[in-house]
Formats: sequence, C-alpha cells, structure tokens
Amino acid sequence: MTDTPHPWPVAVFAHNEARNIIACLDSLQAAASHPLACHVLANACTDRTEALVREYAADHPDVHLVSIALGDKANAWNVFVYEIASPHAAACFFIDGDVRAIPGSLDVMAQALAQHPQANGVSALPQSGRGVTAFQRDMLKNNGVAGNLYGLRGSFVERIRAQAIKMPIGTIGEDALIGAMLKWDLRGDTHWDNGRVVVAREAGFAFDSVSPWLPREWKKYFRRRVRYSVRGYQNRMLGRAIQPAGFAALPHHVRELYPRYPDVLGLEWRGLDTLFDWLAIQEIRSA
Repeated sequence: MTDTPHPWPVAVFAHNEARNIIACLDSLQAAASHPLACHVLANACTDRTEALVREYAADHPDVHLVSIALGDKANAWNVFVYEIASPHAAACFFIDGDVRAIPGSLDVMAQALAQHPQANGVSALPQSGRGVTAFQRDMLKNNGVAGNLYGLRGSFVERIRAQAIKMPIGTIGEDALIGAMLKWDLRGDTHWDNGRVVVAREAGFAFDSVSPWLPREWKKYFRRRVRYSVRGYQNRMLGRAIQPAGFAALPHHVRELYPRYPDVLGLEWRGLDTLFDWLAIQEIRSA
C-alpha cells in the first residue's frame, strides 16, 4: 500500500476575473500529473468570478474558493502562505487568474526544484505579450521571477512563516519582492544570489495582452501604466527597507514607507513614461 502524495497547493489570484478564471483553472488541470489543491483567492470581486468558481468546483474537487473582502493581491498572498498552504508540500505554486499555464508546466517546475537543491524558488517563462522575446531573455540571464506563474519550495514557505515575514499590503507587482526574498535568502545582510532561483525553460504561461489601440481597453491600459510607475518607486523603497534590517522589518502596509524615503520620488525624463511617473508620484503623495 502506497501513501497518497500530498497535493501541491496552488494560489490563484483573482480580482474580477470572470472573463479568464475558467480558462486559468482548466489550464491547471493539464499543468500537473501530481495532485493539486487549487485555491482561488477571490479578493473583493464584484463580478461573477466567485459564482463561476463555485460552479467549477462542484465538478472539480481539487478547486476551492477563498473569498477575501480586501481587494489586494499582497494581502491575498499572506492569506495563502499563512492560512492555506500545506506545511507538508514539497512546493507551492502561484498563478494569476488572468493567465493560462502551459500543459505540464507545474510538473516541469517541480522537477527543476528537485534538480537544483540550492534554489528557493522556480519561475516559468512568458509565452505571449508584447516584447515576450526580450522578457524571456532577461529572465534567463538574471534568473528572474515572473509573478504570473512561479513556485516556492515548501521548506522556504515554512521559513517565511517561522520568521513572520509578510508582504506589505498595497505592494504592486509582488514579483520583485518575491525575487528579493528568494535571492537574499530571507536575510538583509547577505549577498544577492541568482542561483537561489531557477527558471524552468519548458514551463510557461500565456495571457491576452491589453491593447492600447482598442478604445475599450484605454482606461485599463492607462491605469496599468501608472501602476507600473508606482511599482518602480515602491521597489526602490522596499529595497532600502530590507537592506540591512531584513525582511521581518517590512511594514504592515507599503504606504508606511512613503514618508521614510521621500527622496526616492524623483522625476527624470523617460519619454512617455515621464507622464506616468508624475501621476504615480501624485498618487503616492496623496496616499
């Protein structure tokens, strides 16, 4: 008689993803031969996301709905890591609800972790989007982490819990912070080690790009560009907070960093991005 393997916990981040969530969940069914426990972290959804997940879960017992009132991905990440992820899992996976995993990707990512025992985490490669070739090249060169689909070694998640490290609420684009956790090995006094992340070349994810040329997408595209600029300023502040105090010194909410590092909010000419940087600075200052 053989023991049933512990399912791999999967965090599926969803905020108003009624258009994409079923395709995402379908892709996960084909992403692993190992049992999964897929937890859809529906944060502050006002569309049919939760209803669709409930209907889907009725026929897929490995899918579970987690309804979260606060609309914040960083908070949802904390909920998953501290309240849901199994302490016995060899790996935990994280995927955005608007992307689709390439078939077999989670198996490949788990194999990559097994083959690289020094790695704390594993990342999949993008297979779509503008500039995908450059994105892939940069990830492979720097052992980058794409927040759309990545995995953490189970023992690394346990270390996060043991050190009571939480992602500050309001953090945008958590992949940079995750990369820092992995490559600084949860410490603020050690060197940056790219070897702590492995990129699984045969694992990937796809998504539908937002087009700036379609009028119905303009508002979403504009907002996304502002958020990219806010993320850039946040990342600089987070880096300064972590070194050398360490990750346990991170604040409860990222806006607590804004008055600490006002000098970060400089404006330099970056072409069209300068406009979005200026708007991001106004948003940060009014937080």
